[in-house]
Amino acid sequence: MKEKNIHTKKLFEKYYETRDWNWYRDLVAECIRYGMPGKWLDLGAGLGLFVECAQRFGIDCIGLEGSEYAVSKAKERVPNMNISHHFLEDKLPFENNSISTIVCYQVIEHICQKTVRFMLAECYRILVENGIILIYSPSKYNRKERLEETHINLYSPSSLRKELRSAGFEVLATPNTPRSLFGPFKIAEYVTRGIYKLFPFDCLSATANCIAVKPK
Repeated sequence: MKEKNIHTKKLFEKYYETRDWNWYRDLVAECIRYGMPGKWLDLGAGLGLFVECAQRFGIDCIGLEGSEYAVSKAKERVPNMNISHHFLEDKLPFENNSISTIVCYQVIEHICQKTVRFMLAECYRILVENGIILIYSPSKYNRKERLEETHINLYSPSSLRKELRSAGFEVLATPNTPRSLFGPFKIAEYVTRGIYKLFPFDCLSATANCIAVKPK
């Protein structure tokens, strides 16, 4: 039985109302930094803004998205966008060793652990040797994100690393952001980052991000 699509039209409008393709420039840059030439895949592509951004820079990028509404809106905006409707509990529609870089941005918190594990196994299958997967998600220690109704499966930084290693990946980087500990002031932000750099404990992290490679 398919996982129910919890991303309604209202939710998409809420989360994407302030974004356009430019919003994803930094993420594309991080993929270029860690990834390798070849075909990219955006899993849980939403309205296709990351795919659009990558394509504007001449990158061959495909998007898969579980919401038919989101896919239709993406194609309405960019008719030739390479984005398709797909549920992540289904086998990915690609050959073995055919994708160089996979992005999974703000997705795994919306799907159950069983589906995450199946998805990671599929990602491992379709990635080329030395192919990269980049996962970005809120941490289970992020109080605000725990209250979000669509977040059903929050990881900690260490539990996400463990999940990736269990799927056969080697962890390259964990570009996490610390929780705000001392208020919304610049000096407080610097102090917090300094503490987190010295003591990168799970409980201090607002995110569970991980960049990993499929080893030779």
